[in-house]
Amino acid sequence: MMNEGNLKFTEIFSKVNEMKKQMEEAQSRIAKLRITSTAGAGMVNVTISGDGIIKNIQINKNLFDGEDVKMLEDLVLFAVNDALTKSKEATENELRNVTGSGLGA
Repeated sequence: MMNEGNLKFTEIFSKVNEMKKQMEEAQSRIAKLRITSTAGAGMVNVTISGDGIIKNIQINKNLFDGEDVKMLEDLVLFAVNDALTKSKEATENELRNVTGSGLGA
């Protein structure tokens, strides 16, 4: 025979399992996200996944015509950091949708 305490524990355990499943689904969606950032009016594009893995870097060949390596380095750095920031924001948003709070922050 279940008493009231066991019933509450069962409900809590069920909710915890449901939230765990939702978090696993959210993590899967996050890993599939692709965020692209552009610098230098499209001269450098960086695409990363929601879990922060750089997937692609495209550099316009016109940037290689000049001798300004520092500009190229700055554009790549900006695009990578911007993509990472956007990825973090997307991840936090996805987790907020699951938890109803900023637990992902």
